[in-house]
Amino acid sequence: MKRQEKMKQERQNNGGARLTRLSRFLYIVGVQSVRVLKKLGRWLKKKLRPLWMFIGLWLNRLTGRWIAGLKAESRALGEGLKIARARLQKARSFGLLQMMEEFFSVVSKSMVRHRKVFWAIINVAAPAAAVIALFFTVQYWSGLEFGLLLSYGDEQVGVIQDESTFDAATDMVNARMVHAAPQDAEAAVSLTPVFSLVAADKSAYTSAAAVCDAIIEQSDGIIAEGTGLSVDGKIVGVVKSSADLNHILNEILEEAKQGDSKADAQFAQHIETTTGLFPTSAFISSNELSAMLQGTGLSPRAYKVQENDSIDNIAESFALSQTELRTINPSLTEEELQPGNILMVNIPKKVLEVEVTKLETYEEEIPYSTVTENDDSQYTDYTAVRVQGVNGVKEQTDRVTYIDGEEVNREKVSEVVVSEPTDKVVVTGTKKRPTGYEPGIGSGLLIWPTPSLRIITTYYEYRWGSFHTGLDISGGAAAGKPIVAADGGVVTTAGYHSSYGNYIIINHGNGMTTLYAHSSRLLVSVGDKVAKGQTIALVGSTGNSTGAHLHFEVRVNGALQNPLQYVG
Repeated sequence: MKRQEKMKQERQNNGGARLTRLSRFLYIVGVQSVRVLKKLGRWLKKKLRPLWMFIGLWLNRLTGRWIAGLKAESRALGEGLKIARARLQKARSFGLLQMMEEFFSVVSKSMVRHRKVFWAIINVAAPAAAVIALFFTVQYWSGLEFGLLLSYGDEQVGVIQDESTFDAATDMVNARMVHAAPQDAEAAVSLTPVFSLVAADKSAYTSAAAVCDAIIEQSDGIIAEGTGLSVDGKIVGVVKSSADLNHILNEILEEAKQGDSKADAQFAQHIETTTGLFPTSAFISSNELSAMLQGTGLSPRAYKVQENDSIDNIAESFALSQTELRTINPSLTEEELQPGNILMVNIPKKVLEVEVTKLETYEEEIPYSTVTENDDSQYTDYTAVRVQGVNGVKEQTDRVTYIDGEEVNREKVSEVVVSEPTDKVVVTGTKKRPTGYEPGIGSGLLIWPTPSLRIITTYYEYRWGSFHTGLDISGGAAAGKPIVAADGGVVTTAGYHSSYGNYIIINHGNGMTTLYAHSSRLLVSVGDKVAKGQTIALVGSTGNSTGAHLHFEVRVNGALQNPLQYVG
């Protein structure tokens, strides 16, 4: 390749130098000639003017005498021709030989006798014939095309338009000799071309491709006719039969379709086949080429180092050895392996990637929508499903493109609804829930019934062989401390019980009631509407009690509950 480029450069340099010298020479000759001729013309015009005037007068006199003499000679020549015809007819009766002798005798005597006429004719006709010949000669040569006759030694390759055709041919040779064996690499183009300027028909110029074939035939390599396969501009293999190559390519495409006759398959790379002359060292069998094309190679890819990455696990992730990874990244060290750094790795990639485009039809759910209905009879924290949602079904057809089985593009072509979705209907309350601080209205949320007492002396649990139904709440100097309503509601009981002593029951609505026992004094009566946090009694030790405390119970729909699950 270097040798070819050097030869090409030398030819260009030598040709350029010759053209430069020739153009300078022609320029100097042309300019000087014009100057000399102009000077000479002016000088001759001035010096020869008297002579031209004399010659003009002499020619006028001479021409008159010459024309008169020419007329007399012409009449004499006409009479002589009549005599000559009569003599020839008479000689004809004595035979052909006698007639020929008489003919030459008549002609020779006529030319001598009428030499003035013949010389006048010659003096006029000869220059006219020369001018006509010159005109047609100029016309002929100006219409010719010139080309370069390309030769190698004693072999003539053909006529090319210019050296660029040869340069293109040598480039084609190098491209077609990519698979030459190393020892043949320098022999791809080893002969020095010879160019000769010749007249040529431009329609018959030798093409660069034909010159390429001739160069290869006359090189030192062993050449054979074959078909080469190029992938993205690089020759990957050469086989003897173009039919075998086309069969291999079609087989790969058909296999990629996986039996789908409606699928469209083509190669993802630019594929080109070239039939011509190739070095025999580049040839491989059809089976070898088929295996190569269906195999995998390595393609470089950038990898961003992650946290906790090491050379070992990166190499393992990409099926590389540490040596291979370091070869790809020569400056790689554990110290420089920082998160965010970019490394190059090799990943497997098929030599020929196939792009398959096909139609795919499938069913897909149509998500149902949720519709909310308001119910002003329910509180805002109320929700209930009135109608369960059901997804619909649609049949969708997509045009999907895969490259080696990996989806790279999807485009919707059509869709048909099989069943419409059913909306989910959810009922939500809009009525504002009471806070309990409105007298007579419960919120369902209880507060601690003794703001100044926090000690629980007995829990909602079994005690002394029986179950304790509420909480006993006490503390230092508990007697007389206020007891408040745990929530808004209506007092349904306010009186005395042998066990509870002075006690109160409040109905908070929605099936919830609370009981406050052992009070020293009741501050509300049956029917009173109380608010959350309102003082309703004072802590005491009435009834079955062993000390000042509050016995607090919670019931829901009549069933006892653990108060700790309700109070906040």
